[in-house]
Amino acid sequence: MDEATFNVTAENFTTQMAPWGGDVKAVAESAKTNAEYSNQRANDSNTSAETAAARLVDVQTAANGAFAAANYKGEWSTLTGALNVPATVTHLGRLWYLKLNLANVTTQAPALGSTYWGEVSRNDFTVYACPAGTTIAADRGMYRMSSASSVLQLPASPFHGMVVAAVNVSGTLTPYIQRNGKTICGDAEDYVMNVLNWQIALQFDSASNDWVRINGVTAYTAAQPAIASANTWTASQNFTGGLNMNGSPVVESGSNANGTYTRWADGTQECTKVLTTSAGSTTAKGALFAGPVTVGGAFLVPFIATPSVAASGTDSAGGGWVAMDIFPDAGNWGSYSTRNTSAVGAAGTIYLTARGRWK
Repeated sequence: MDEATFNVTAENFTTQMAPWGGDVKAVAESAKTNAEYSNQRANDSNTSAETAAARLVDVQTAANGAFAAANYKGEWSTLTGALNVPATVTHLGRLWYLKLNLANVTTQAPALGSTYWGEVSRNDFTVYACPAGTTIAADRGMYRMSSASSVLQLPASPFHGMVVAAVNVSGTLTPYIQRNGKTICGDAEDYVMNVLNWQIALQFDSASNDWVRINGVTAYTAAQPAIASANTWTASQNFTGGLNMNGSPVVESGSNANGTYTRWADGTQECTKVLTTSAGSTTAKGALFAGPVTVGGAFLVPFIATPSVAASGTDSAGGGWVAMDIFPDAGNWGSYSTRNTSAVGAAGTIYLTARGRWK
């Protein structure tokens, strides 16, 4: 619009503002009040949700107890004849609920994995002392091994699903769990609790006749060789408590005049060795100069197949090898002949690393 028309229109607009300006302010204040009220309601709802969640565990616990009490029929071993759902019984110190009707209750003992029975949930342990000497483990016992000579003996005839736990609180590294004729995590070896405050929980699997670890990292299987001394293996050796490679614990390592070796639980093996040449690279081989053949000898421990070998070196004058002939096999480093771009009369040092499989 032109200037004259704009001036008239603007004057009329501002003249009429006074009557409804207060209404605009009132609407704005009402909107602010409503927003604050909504925010408070949201906070109250969040608090109520947190309170409800905190009570859920108590409700579930009470429900389990009510379920058990309402349908409890007694110790399973005392029952005979038909038993119909709903029903709960005790057996082996545990509470079980019936999933399917039974024509004869004596034909189906409550057990983990049963078609007819399920265990009423529980995660509790009873804490027991495990002082010097031998203590026989009971189901769902958490044993505090408080002496260097504490021995926790697993039962000779455990039932399927039996759970036993232990913790080393002795301040020494020699208490151990005695397997008592079964295997522990697949190994026919006792288990040394060699780490202060180390804790382990084991559950018996009747199908494999084995105590399996139910917390933390998976332990070794029967395919693994004996570890450390005969009939013992330890916390740090088996469960990433010690050295590891990509999460795989070191099984064994050693060194002598023949070099070093390291074996990991995943089957990887690495050997290293340092060789000294008898003379420098002085024999002309085309554009290069070759050194004498140096025999590496046997690996400190053998590989199951020819490993990958890397070699590098220097001569005593500070030069570096540009090439090297390498001829290893599964049991020996093989022979090494250095190559250099110039004649070097000084003896040198060869650094070798072999990487492959030990199993």
